[in-house]
This record gives sequence, structure tokens and C-alpha cells, in this order.
Amino acid sequence: MNKLIEIINLKKHFKSGAQTLKVLDDLNFSVQKGEIIAVTGESGVGKSTLLSLIGGLDSVTAGEIRIREKDITRLGETELTQFRGDYIGFVFQNHFLLNEFTAYENILIPHLIRKRKLTRDTDRYILGLLDMVRLRERKDHKPGELSGGECQRIALLRALMNRPEIVIADEPTGNLDEKNSMLIFDLMRTLNRKFKVTFIIATHNQAVRKYSDDIYVLKQGKIFRKA
Repeated sequence: MNKLIEIINLKKHFKSGAQTLKVLDDLNFSVQKGEIIAVTGESGVGKSTLLSLIGGLDSVTAGEIRIREKDITRLGETELTQFRGDYIGFVFQNHFLLNEFTAYENILIPHLIRKRKLTRDTDRYILGLLDMVRLRERKDHKPGELSGGECQRIALLRALMNRPEIVIADEPTGNLDEKNSMLIFDLMRTLNRKFKVTFIIATHNQAVRKYSDDIYVLKQGKIFRKA
């Protein structure tokens, strides 16, 4: 298979007075194109930190993060922003939809940030995504008029707006009940198969085992592949 992401000797340390907190210490693993990878572990072990580093939202202490054979830790801020916009989508525990915009407009936002025009093809793409999650009839509703599960599905569609190769999902079911959590995981698997999108999911939800190609556990700054 084709390595899409390669983590090499990755370290993330924080200084606290005279002490050094080694949140991530010498991590090595890779992700193949088209996989769904789950990162698990207790609260505070560094799952969100790891995802932020892979997504280029934070800087490493040492090591390399190679995506499409490019070490993103060496990119300048402008180039990194461009790279994120081209290849990476994000989903968080809190959906972070903009309350003043409709569901359709929230999905469209990443497209507009890239200063792209709304074309017929773009409109068809968004409506097709909404059809997949059975929310087309809710496209003109604002977040306050949607349920928590519906908002999270819209947030997931927004992450796909620019057709990324990678979607990074940080506790995407953390605020959802069991039924809606399963809907989100089902949707991720469907999108993974349809668009060949690689998913990296940080979660406490053990149901992710059913949907993942590989599971990794973070513990005491190290990462272990779960059998």
C-alpha cells in the first residue's frame, strides 16, 4: 500500500518552569492512503496534540511529519496554510458551525476561504453530500434549528468541501449519544469508501474498533499499535 503519512521520531515537549513535560516522545508510525486510523488513550495523554501536529495546527519539538512525502514541519506559514487547504479537512468535538449561516453556507465556507466561486458543479457537490446524510431538506436551516447529530454531520461535510485526502477528526462523537455516534462513524466509513479519504480519529469511543483499519494507543508519551 501507499504511505500517505509518515511520522518519524516525533516529539512534542512543553516547558513548565524548570520541568519539561514530554507529551509525545519519539513517536514512529505511518498511515496508508485510504485507511481509517483511530488513536485512543486516556484523557490528557496527547491525542489532540498529535492530531494538531499532523494537521499542521501546531509545531513540533523535534521529528518529521511527512504527508505525500513532504515534511510539513519545514514549511513556512503561508505554504503550510496552502497545504492544509489543499489536502486536509478537520472535524472537532464541538461542531463550530457559524450560527448566522445556514447548513449549506457552513459547508461552503472552506470553498469561499480559498476565494473560489460558487459554480453549478460546486452546488451539485454540496447537494450530493447533503443527500448522502439525508439532510438536503435541512440545507436552509441554521445550526440553532438543527439537532446536535445533524450539526456534526454538517461539520463533517464541511471538512470534505475542498475534497481533501485526509480528514482529521478530534473526538467527533464526544458530545453525541450512542445512536448519533454510530451515524457519524457509519458516515465516515461511507465517505472513506466513496471518496478514498483517509481518516485519523482521536476518540474515547470504543465503538470505533468496528470502523477502523488500525487502532493506536497513546500512553506515557509513546504510541502502540493495538492488536
